Amino acid sequence: MNKIAAMLGLAPAEIRRRNFLRKGSITATGQEIRENVDLNGLLDRALAESGYHMKQARFLRENAHSPVKRGIGFAAFFHGAGFTGSGERYLQSIAGVEATSTGQVCILTSGVEIGQGTNTSLAQIVAETLQIPLDQVDVVQPDTSNVPNSGPTVASRTCMVIGKLLERAACDLRQILQSSGFLSSRYSFSEFGTACAAFIQQHGALKACAQYEAPPGIAWDDDKHSGDAYGTFSWAVHVAEVSVDPATFEVQVEDFVAAQEVGRVIHPLLAAGQIEGGVAQGIGYALHENVVLSGGRMENCQMTNYCVPTSLDVPRIRVIFIEDAYPYGPMGAKGIGELPIDGPAPAVLNAVEDAMGLGVTSIPATPESLMVAMEAMYAKNTRAIAS
Repeated sequence: MNKIAAMLGLAPAEIRRRNFLRKGSITATGQEIRENVDLNGLLDRALAESGYHMKQARFLRENAHSPVKRGIGFAAFFHGAGFTGSGERYLQSIAGVEATSTGQVCILTSGVEIGQGTNTSLAQIVAETLQIPLDQVDVVQPDTSNVPNSGPTVASRTCMVIGKLLERAACDLRQILQSSGFLSSRYSFSEFGTACAAFIQQHGALKACAQYEAPPGIAWDDDKHSGDAYGTFSWAVHVAEVSVDPATFEVQVEDFVAAQEVGRVIHPLLAAGQIEGGVAQGIGYALHENVVLSGGRMENCQMTNYCVPTSLDVPRIRVIFIEDAYPYGPMGAKGIGELPIDGPAPAVLNAVEDAMGLGVTSIPATPESLMVAMEAMYAKNTRAIAS
């Protein structure tokens, strides 16, 4: 996008603004964007927080005389939430809740906690829906001999898809208690526990499950691979500031701003952690992680020769959320897990190009690859001068 902008004599931000998707736009698969999209607002916020325009002008002045070159770049992007196309329909995921006679509620799902905070966010959704304390909600071990099949923990779907199923199941459980006369519309936790005990004593297990239902108006053609690829998208703008040593071609990311719209944020700290982790991984993708293959085998398959970012390689990451509730997500939440890895590589490489004035055409942008690109640029300029 930056190269196209330069050819047209436009600023990088301007060419993106002219091509941003917005409500009513049609994607590459023929999907109409039905939700409100404010990429302009995200871009404005990210550029302002990073001081983009001020730094770009300052770096342009200082780089001519500075032994270390600095640059700043950004990327605007989006990511679908949930399985692509008919994936969620095929899965027909089910999740449920079950209450005990003491009023404690157990979450029944095959969604797996792998450090992303699933157990906390799902418990929050159920607790808020049932209006009971968070510590009275427990997540059952996700063994499918005891819990329904909620589908795999992938595709930015756990909070949005499974969370919505649990929200619906919790609503159904409360409705069971209220319609049977054991619980009023307004209640305390002690009254909730009493109602659960009375129901279980009279009727047996108190349990409710919900099965996936696609949002209305979603259609996908599996044969043509066209239509509504996702129920919704999350949107973001990432800005990276880098320094480059022109002698060694080492790149250091100095500052990073990540602005995103992911619907309602269920747990701000966990959500920010998702973004920070994705950005850190994306920096590795951009600068360090080079998979070397030989004869179909990975040659550098150990931590000693496959370079991942350490704490010294990851800058301060400023995370910004702009919330716009998604009506078919739990409490308005959308997917978040994969979104943050999409932006760092293009943002960092745009910043490297801004610092060095050379085109970078591949990742990771290792010192060796940057040196080759610089030599190629010098050779091209030398030929141009000679001719």
